[in-house]
Amino acid sequence: QYLFLWVLFFLIYYYKKKYSKDEAEVFFDYSPYLILGSILGARLFYIIGSFKFYLKFPQEIFMINHGGLSIFGAIFFGIVFIFLFSKIKKFSFWSHLDTLAVVFPLCQSIGRFGNYFNQEAYGLPYDGMIKLYVEKPFRLSKFINVEYYHPTFLYESLLDLVIFLMLFTIFIKSKNLKKGTISAIYLILYALVRLFVENIRLDSVLNIANLHIASIICVFAIILSLIWLYFIYKK
Repeated sequence: QYLFLWVLFFLIYYYKKKYSKDEAEVFFDYSPYLILGSILGARLFYIIGSFKFYLKFPQEIFMINHGGLSIFGAIFFGIVFIFLFSKIKKFSFWSHLDTLAVVFPLCQSIGRFGNYFNQEAYGLPYDGMIKLYVEKPFRLSKFINVEYYHPTFLYESLLDLVIFLMLFTIFIKSKNLKKGTISAIYLILYALVRLFVENIRLDSVLNIANLHIASIICVFAIILSLIWLYFIYKK
């Protein structure tokens, strides 16, 4: 709750400085709905990716406390929601999206610690200096006797924090950025981070030709973002 309020005021403060004072207050109007819609989208994407499991255990669909949220679902539904709301309230879609793209990796960085408490999203067995102990009930059957793993949640959390610092610096320092630039940079950077993490995670959903769904989405996100950057800067 306090984090949400801090992020909201942070957004409004910098939006007023960079874009428009009049449009800044709109964040108050749609933020609660954006959060709810993003959570629903994140759950829906996860269910689709694990369709066979939820077809077998339909009662688990509503057990969000058991884990199972897709960040890509949250991003996709969030973008769609902001676009639709911008048409209703007549504010700049790209300005709002760029501002949200700055702080979103900070929220991701903090939110990843939920994986730690749920004992999920850990990586391959690892007994190095920075390792994660996983209790027996949360281990995969083929690693049932392995105690320590790569703390992939921590890797992603730290890298998300780096992305936030980079985007925040660009947002504050750059004067002539075209709208949509920061959103594209965010997608590229996060997709690269996720591709790295997916290579060592154990609980990723598999789909086409044994490729991780997340990895496939990351590749498409990078390609589309590069095309978008080329399109807005080609002149």
